[in-house]
Amino acid sequence: MIEKERRVPEIIMQLHALLRRIPEMVHGREKAASELNKPKAGFIGEQKLDYYLDFLDEKKYRIFHGLRLSNRKQFFHMDTLLLTKRLAMILKVKNWNGTFILEPNFHQLIRIHNEKEEAFHDPISKAEHQSRQLKKRLAANGFPDIPIEFDVFISSPSTIKKSPSKQTSSKVLHAHRLLSKLTSIEKSYSIERLNEKQIKKLAIHY
Repeated sequence: MIEKERRVPEIIMQLHALLRRIPEMVHGREKAASELNKPKAGFIGEQKLDYYLDFLDEKKYRIFHGLRLSNRKQFFHMDTLLLTKRLAMILKVKNWNGTFILEPNFHQLIRIHNEKEEAFHDPISKAEHQSRQLKKRLAANGFPDIPIEFDVFISSPSTIKKSPSKQTSSKVLHAHRLLSKLTSIEKSYSIERLNEKQIKKLAIHY
């Protein structure tokens, strides 16, 4: 069951509105259009993952999209959160093209696309940080014992992932592996931590 729908991010709507106001040849329009590309690509990637989420049992999974939560003064964002009676799972989505190389020793990701090499923050570390923040949030609401899993999903099947050690991380998968990964994870958690009433209570908070 989808508890929170995926919506077009506000930044995308703002940049679209800005572009409509800027004439074609005016200085600054190209920069605004460039700034729109990143969040737009990210949102498209999230929509691609939704295809696989549609196969989940609605009675078993609570799905929350685009969550922005706080722990007092600190805010954290999750692309998608799955909640079941046994565990919670954070899905971080990346819409990358080309080839990316995970550098675990430096917690860095290098992307190679159109003969251009770029460095990014390690998405696994970001998802791990989100899991720690979610753990604090759940504990603050009286649910300290809920296991939290997290994975990074690549929405484009043509994206190539590599690792210097020749061992690609099991935490980074293509989107079509989502259902298989969930099946594997569920085998590790046989104890129900939440009942239906508690899940509904949590859903209200999110």
